[in-house]
Amino acid sequence: MPDLPTLLSSVDAARDEIVSLLQDLVRVPTINAGARPDTGNETAACDLLRPKLDDANVPYQVHESAPRRGNLLARLGNGDGKRLLLMSHTDVVPVEDESLWEHPPFSGMLDRGRVYGRGADDDKADVVAYCMALVLLQRAGVLLRGSLSYLAAADEESGGQWGAGWVAAQMPDAVRADFAVNEGGGTPIPTPHGLLYPIHTGEKSRLEARITRQGRSGHASRPWAADNPVPMLADAIQRIREYEPEIDVSHPFFRAVLSALDVAQVPTAENIDRIADSLAEDLALSATLKAASRMTITPTLLSAGVKSNSIPDRASLVCDVRGLPGQDDRFVRQELTHVLEGLDLDIDVSYTAVSNASLADSGFVDVIRQAHAAALGSEDFSLVPSLTVGFTDSRFIRPLGTQVYGFGPHHPTAERKRTGVHGNNEFMEVESLLLRTRFAVALACLTLGVSSA
Repeated sequence: MPDLPTLLSSVDAARDEIVSLLQDLVRVPTINAGARPDTGNETAACDLLRPKLDDANVPYQVHESAPRRGNLLARLGNGDGKRLLLMSHTDVVPVEDESLWEHPPFSGMLDRGRVYGRGADDDKADVVAYCMALVLLQRAGVLLRGSLSYLAAADEESGGQWGAGWVAAQMPDAVRADFAVNEGGGTPIPTPHGLLYPIHTGEKSRLEARITRQGRSGHASRPWAADNPVPMLADAIQRIREYEPEIDVSHPFFRAVLSALDVAQVPTAENIDRIADSLAEDLALSATLKAASRMTITPTLLSAGVKSNSIPDRASLVCDVRGLPGQDDRFVRQELTHVLEGLDLDIDVSYTAVSNASLADSGFVDVIRQAHAAALGSEDFSLVPSLTVGFTDSRFIRPLGTQVYGFGPHHPTAERKRTGVHGNNEFMEVESLLLRTRFAVALACLTLGVSSA
């Protein structure tokens, strides 16, 4: 039975295979265009993974929640002992303007040690790393004492109704585990005292606010004879922009990070923005400090009218809302009603994800640290509990009794400004991809144990 160093070396030996698999997966355009069943085409991604799993004799099944909405589930181990779930998703967000990309967004181009393309980072790197971890463990003949499960889910980008949410509802035993790791966290923060790796123990809620103004249509050449709803929405957007939410810096992430950066000030609601602005050279951290300390209301979609010379009879604005724990739909509606008072607007608030969390002081966090140290080949880092400012499929698995943590480690040399995620020129560094695969191998062995026979 190979030992852990030998298993980790097998990841490096499979470098070209792992990189090629990510390139091929990026070339499959599993574009999720919205919360409906006729998009995504994630079964195509599952079909790409099938030969890799078949060749290694890894047992798996593909379950379609709707035509071509495939969710792949694989499992190794004897079914006894502890249970570990590796979570990922195969769908990607749409590309707005391909001409703005350095490389075509579905080319999977390998350039300067990076694989470029939509989904390379979010989240096909996890799909590949975890798939290859199972493949390499099986090839090596490793006998795990517990159960290692792998989920490559559909539909994460539009809320999970056809993906992890459907799997958790229809076949909960297939994804129920003691522990799980999912996307999020893992981007190292350099400090004078070494690297900090955030581990996401929980996440904010995600809601959607639709704000509508009814008007009266008419000819655009005679605006006085109509009631144009568009200017009123412009006022609404300006008020939302000026909205000052309640700020909460009680999460241990704030003190831990600022202490490591030798920031003398104790973070408070009054000074956190000044502190964040002082870290402007680290845009990723500056933005995270602000996002993790308050509810955000971000206008993202506008719609009005059907022709430029006609005043529309209605206009609507959609806002992405991310709330801190306890800030539910009622709270959001109350805040917006107050902010938009006097504008005669209809406000509708709906949930995509409810805020949720796992224990920050779990013993499994220590195992994650050990696995990352083994994968990295260094103990010179610290883990710091953090909050996912977006939302993930973790919220579907936590209610099953599973402790879920967002931790997809990036290499210390990786680019920290991951602006390509949901944007242009998305990429994943090869070194981070390999590190993540080593981490998954180490985590499986250290969590579940390896049988000698």
